[in-house]
Amino acid sequence: MNPTLQFLLFIVGFFVILGLFIRLIQIAEQRLGGRVPNQHYSSIMGIVIAGMVIGILMMFQPLVVALMEPGFLLLLISTLAFILWSHVWPAPPPQSQSGESEER
Repeated sequence: MNPTLQFLLFIVGFFVILGLFIRLIQIAEQRLGGRVPNQHYSSIMGIVIAGMVIGILMMFQPLVVALMEPGFLLLLISTLAFILWSHVWPAPPPQSQSGESEER
């Protein structure tokens, strides 16, 4: 195959995948933004960050070379999940009932 055609197919494919990921972020933001309880939001963010750290440790440990590929995939998936989840915001804290009783 012609190298120029390969390059063009790569660029088009890259931008199609990037556009689909951006659309996925928009959908997640619209459907989940402001609706996820703060405790669940923090737990999911912690799991995603832990996945990133474990992926890095798996990639850069010197003992088992076979862990490099799964470590890379874990880091890649965790990074994409972090990008997606960072566009979702947690639900606001519930209003306390004490504020209403003081006004009366």
